[in-house]
Amino acid sequence: MFITKHDDGYLYIVNQYDHSIQAGEVARHWGNDQFEKPDYFESLCLAVEKHDIGWVESDTKILFNPETRQPVPFLSVNLLQHVDFYGKGYEKVKEEDPYAGLLVGMHWMGLYTSRFGYDPSFTFKIPAELAPQIDEKIITMQKEWVDLKMKLWKKSGPRSQFENNLWRNYEIVQFMDRLSQYVSMHKPDTTNTLVMGPVRQTLESKGTMITVQGQGNGTVTVDPFPFNSEVETTVVLRKIPDIEYESHSAVTKVMEEAEYERITWKLVPPKQEESLKTEAAESFTS
Repeated sequence: MFITKHDDGYLYIVNQYDHSIQAGEVARHWGNDQFEKPDYFESLCLAVEKHDIGWVESDTKILFNPETRQPVPFLSVNLLQHVDFYGKGYEKVKEEDPYAGLLVGMHWMGLYTSRFGYDPSFTFKIPAELAPQIDEKIITMQKEWVDLKMKLWKKSGPRSQFENNLWRNYEIVQFMDRLSQYVSMHKPDTTNTLVMGPVRQTLESKGTMITVQGQGNGTVTVDPFPFNSEVETTVVLRKIPDIEYESHSAVTKVMEEAEYERITWKLVPPKQEESLKTEAAESFTS
C-alpha cells in the first residue's frame, strides 16, 4: 500500500494494485511525434497494468506494524514478504503474457539493483544478513531470462534490436510506475517537482530526463510530454485517522469501513498548462 501522511490528520491509502491499474491506463496513451511508440506495446501496457498484481493479498489483508501501531507502507514491508509478493505476481503475469512477465520480473529485480543502474539514487534496503540470499535470487532470475528471451526473440530481426526494445520498454515501465506514485502520494494542490528517467524517445536516442510538476489544481505538467494527448486519470484512495491502532483487527475494521474516494488528475504538456493559465487570467480580467 502507498500510505502518505498529510496535514489534515489522516493517512491517505492507495492499494498497490489500484496504483498499478491506474498506471497501465495512462501507459496506453504513450507515443507522439517526440516519443516513438515501442514494439511489443500491448505487452508493455499489460506489464505496467499488472506489475503490482502480486500485492493484492497484502492490499486485502493489510500488513500491520505492532510497534508503530499503523498499517505498513510499501517501502517498509519485510524484505522476504516483498520477494514473495513480487515473485507471485511475476509468475502470474508471465503465464498470461511471457513478454509482459519478463518486464515485471525486470521491474522486480531492479528494485534491488538501483533499477539496473538506471536510477542510482534508488534501491530497496537490503539487510546485511539477507544480502547473499537476494544476490542469489537476482542471479537465478537473470539466468532464467536467458531462455525466456530466446523463446521471445524467435530470431525475428537482430538479437541486439530485441534487447534494445526490451530495455527501452523497461525504462517506460519505470517511468510509468514513478509517475503513478507521484499522483498516488500527493494531494491535488501539490506543486512539487520531480525529475524522472531516463527514458529514450526513440530506440536509438539517448535517455531523456522527464520533469513532472504539480500546478496546485490537480494538473501535472510532464516535460517533455510522452503521451498522444492530455491524459485524465483517476486515483482511488481511502483515508483513515492518523492515530495508533490497538491491533491489526482494529485497523482492518477502520479500513473496511472507510469509503473509497476518486481523485481526478490531468497530465498535460507544459505549453498547454501555460495556455490554460493565460486563458484563466484573461477570463478573470474581462
